[in-house]
Amino acid sequence: MGNAARITDVQALSDLRPALIRFGEYCQSALSSDRSDAMKVLSWLQRDRLPHWKREIRIRSELAVRANSELIQRTAGDTPRPSVDARKAYELAKRRVREAEEKYELTRRWIRVVEKEIDQYRGSIQPMAEVAQSCCTGGVARIDSLIAAVDAYLNSGTSEQTSQSQGAISSEDAELTDISNFPEGESP
Repeated sequence: MGNAARITDVQALSDLRPALIRFGEYCQSALSSDRSDAMKVLSWLQRDRLPHWKREIRIRSELAVRANSELIQRTAGDTPRPSVDARKAYELAKRRVREAEEKYELTRRWIRVVEKEIDQYRGSIQPMAEVAQSCCTGGVARIDSLIAAVDAYLNSGTSEQTSQSQGAISSEDAELTDISNFPEGESP
């Protein structure tokens, strides 16, 4: 009796097959969802933030030129000392241009960082995606062969086997259902 397996519910194998397929689809969906989120961030940086700061540099530079022109006009007047307001406006405009330039450079730097991280993520996730795909495919094939073996046994109809075992299968078929016979790292 040590080499035989008692079959209590053949339907359990049939129910496991779609569950394993759903699990494989869930794994693939989760992996692609993370990749998709990272690509959205990269796209946002490239298509939204970078042009925004480029446009801001241009706008703020024009404002700085206007503030400088006003400062020069006030300096060229009767009093050689420029007005305090004109000087403050020009200094503020220059600071705002520098700020936009810094943010533009930071955005470019973060684009490179995110691209690098996405590449590293793809490289590290690829083996996991391959394992999930192959285990699910191999598991479904293994389940199909187990179902076929159990069906063949149950449909064999020989009175000798049925009277002797009443729900047990042969040692050859039991090897298919014994989890310890699976290669290391592989599951049913």
